[in-house]
Amino acid sequence: MRKAIRTAPVLAAILATVALTACGNSSDDETEAVTGQLKALPGAPAADKTAAGKATLERVDGTTTISLDATGLEPNTDYVAHLHTGGCDQADPGGPHFQFNADGGAEPPNEIHLELRSRADGAASATASSNREVPAGEAGSVVIHEAGTEHATAGEASGAESVFVHAGHHHDEPAPPAKIACAELEGGHAHDSSHEEAASRGGEVPTVTIRNGEPVGGVAELEFSAGEEVRFEVASDVADEVHVHGYDLMEEVPAGGTVSFDFPAEIEGIFEVELEGRKEQIAELTVNP
Repeated sequence: MRKAIRTAPVLAAILATVALTACGNSSDDETEAVTGQLKALPGAPAADKTAAGKATLERVDGTTTISLDATGLEPNTDYVAHLHTGGCDQADPGGPHFQFNADGGAEPPNEIHLELRSRADGAASATASSNREVPAGEAGSVVIHEAGTEHATAGEASGAESVFVHAGHHHDEPAPPAKIACAELEGGHAHDSSHEEAASRGGEVPTVTIRNGEPVGGVAELEFSAGEEVRFEVASDVADEVHVHGYDLMEEVPAGGTVSFDFPAEIEGIFEVELEGRKEQIAELTVNP
């Protein structure tokens, strides 16, 4: 009996230590997850019209993991997925591939790719990880492409951020594939139409964000009516001169800085806004009658 009484406090102390350790470890990792539902896009081949599913992007301790679960694909077909920088509702859904470094090439580890093969029931899943964290707001959608064609390059015309799923091996054919389905993650925020509407009312001013010398989310659409004040900002991680064609306005933007434009919409038409030194279009300004 005395022996049992003496060991009980020791056992209690050990259990308390284990409990405290477990509680401490549970708070070490901070996970941020973004999930988007996969939906078929107009023009999808008949075999992929029922494509559905979801994509999830997780950021944990400076790393990024993307998981993809899809159904309704063409059975027994190879696919490849990519993280892109645009939203599903763009003219070119998803826009360009996300790249950690614009000059780093179009393959991992500079990009995030997933490879998967659909089963006989048309379902497929895949997971890919990077030891780098995709910046917040720069991961957009999941898109499925037609089988047997090469994926579009990272420099394709944009339309935020996306993971794309392409059918077939992606190194053999030169033609870009038809996009079958898209799952929105963080895409479309770079030139949200609500920002444009607010700007035309004199409210929130839209910001064109430049990363690695290119507009995040693709070429921004700025629309105003004649007689209004055109207001927008350009935030850039590279130094350059911002040129508003038609109005012939130019402003220097420093690396890591922001420049503001505020002028009356006196000339009607559609005008290009570009980084003059890089000859890179960053916005399209439309002034309606």
